[in-house]
This record gives sequence, structure tokens and C-alpha cells, in this order.
Amino acid sequence: MTVQLRASCLFLLFLAGFVQTNSSLEKMDCYKDVKGTIYDYDAFTLNGKEHIQFKQYAGKHVLFVNVATYCGLTAQYPELNALQEELKPFGLVVLGFPCNQFGKQEPGENSEILPGLKYVRPGGGYVPNFQLFEKGDVNGETEQKVFTFLKQSCPHPSEIMGSIKHISWEPIMVRDIRWNFEKFLVGPDGVPVMRWFHRTPVSTVKADILAYMKQFKTK
Repeated sequence: MTVQLRASCLFLLFLAGFVQTNSSLEKMDCYKDVKGTIYDYDAFTLNGKEHIQFKQYAGKHVLFVNVATYCGLTAQYPELNALQEELKPFGLVVLGFPCNQFGKQEPGENSEILPGLKYVRPGGGYVPNFQLFEKGDVNGETEQKVFTFLKQSCPHPSEIMGSIKHISWEPIMVRDIRWNFEKFLVGPDGVPVMRWFHRTPVSTVKADILAYMKQFKTK
């Protein structure tokens, strides 16, 4: 009886893990009837010295990423560098937005972020080759307005909200970003196109972007 019960519990645990894994898609296409563009928004650079209007990216493919220095996914930073370098000739611009809302993995001041990346994680002298903006919220009452727009424009790839112990914002919305390194692609007209789950490999993101870009090639 005990053996049967143990086997049943193991099966249920396995099933729960299977359901969780398969309730997350790598990518979701954004809604077709999006109203507005990213050109209505702006942000200050990481050092606070430059105020960038996103309309300056008109005609570019823009990848928005919420980043964190002390995250298990910080290894994506060098991969994002490679993505920026490889696809910049095709009009891609990567933009990073540090955020401390997920496991408090971006605890430092703005001035501490670049040194943390360079000497700690990923370390080894790493320097981002893409624009980083001031640290801010991407969920809740104080979220940056551009992320309100992006989240309203694209359904989330996962049904799982995550552990309540990691959620430190209110109100909690179905469309909320779940963790560091979620990504949104915006087309050359300023309208959001795709949204990726945070664990989606950057190589997959690259393949999706290249497939999307094919439609803009002149014949």
C-alpha cells in the first residue's frame, strides 16, 4: 500500500512538472489591432544624462529586454551583444531595461550596474554593446509606460504567474512580465510584433527575428 502511494505521488509530481513545462510557449505573436506605437514613449539612459525619445528608432526593428545583473539568465547578456552585432546591419536595435522586481536580482544603483556586469556577472570585462536605460519597474503601479504598452499589445507566452514569494508588485495582471530577460520585438513602424518567454534561447529569438525580417527584403 505504501509503495503504491509513493508511486502515485511520484507520478503526480512528474505530471505536475510536465504540465508546467508545457504551459509555456517560447513565443507569442502580438495582437493585430494594436493602437499606438513605441514612438509615444521615452526613457533616460543608464547614466541619466540622455533623454531618448523612442521615435528616433523609426524604421528600425527594436528588441526590448528587461535585464538583471545577478540572475541565472545573465549569461544572455553576451548573447544579446552577439545578436546586436550580427543583426545591426539588418536594422535591429537592442534596448535593455534593468529591473529589480524579480528575486531582487538588480539591487544596485544605476551607477553600480555596469561595474557589476564587467567584474561580477557575466564578468570577464564584459561591456554591453547595446543601450541600457535607467533601472525601473516593468510591472505594477509604478511600471514604465512603455512596458504598459508592450504588455497590452502582446499576450504572455506562459499561463504560469510564478511563485508568490517572488511577486512584489500590485496590482498583479495576467499580462505581467514573469521574470528577467523577457523580450518584445517591435517592427519598423513602431508596433509590437512578438513576445518571448524569458527562458527562450537567444538563438531561437534570433531565428524568429530573421524569419520576420524576410518580409522586408526587396525582391
